[in-house]
Amino acid sequence: MNSAEVRQKHKLHLFPSVANFYEEPAVLVEGKGTRLKDLDGNSYLDFFGGILTVSLGHANEEVNGAVIEQLGRLAHVSTLYPTVPIVELAEKLSQVTPGKLEKCFFTASGTEADETAVMLAQVYTGNMELIGLRHGYSGRSALAQALTAHSGYRAVPTQVASIKHAVAPYCYRCPFKLDPKDCGTACADDVEDVIRTTTTGKIAGMLAEPIMGV
Repeated sequence: MNSAEVRQKHKLHLFPSVANFYEEPAVLVEGKGTRLKDLDGNSYLDFFGGILTVSLGHANEEVNGAVIEQLGRLAHVSTLYPTVPIVELAEKLSQVTPGKLEKCFFTASGTEADETAVMLAQVYTGNMELIGLRHGYSGRSALAQALTAHSGYRAVPTQVASIKHAVAPYCYRCPFKLDPKDCGTACADDVEDVIRTTTTGKIAGMLAEPIMGV
């Protein structure tokens, strides 16, 4: 297939995830490090960064080698059974995670991770209300969409009434028009105001991203 045929079939058989800002997107076929190549042979410097979660470069030989080696031994079994890689990874994460967070629960996506975290917080506290941050992104499920305070990612009005949003610490375009050098606790104060004025005060948890975005 040529690029035009791929784009046509993509439009015919796939739902768009978000709006595109180009008429004819590049049909990507391979990448190496920070470079990508399309079906027409054009090379691009990739500034997208793998949506924050895949930042080791394309076709990273060390990562690929580890994946291929593991696939040759064991690709997938139920997490009902312990395996060496999952135990080693969980142990390593516990060593770099601050505080007493020593247990892991692995999921296949950020959406599932957020859903699981919310459920855990609600079960533990017995409370249902949640605080999210404006400009935050939590995923594609109904709950995750309700937690997402970014209109471009919200397909329908929220059906979850127990979620409120506070101002995010967005220093580049501060919603309070303050200087980051001396803004103090303005954003934290807003979280307190939201809890005090729009909730029962019985909060299960708050979702916040160290780096805002997808």
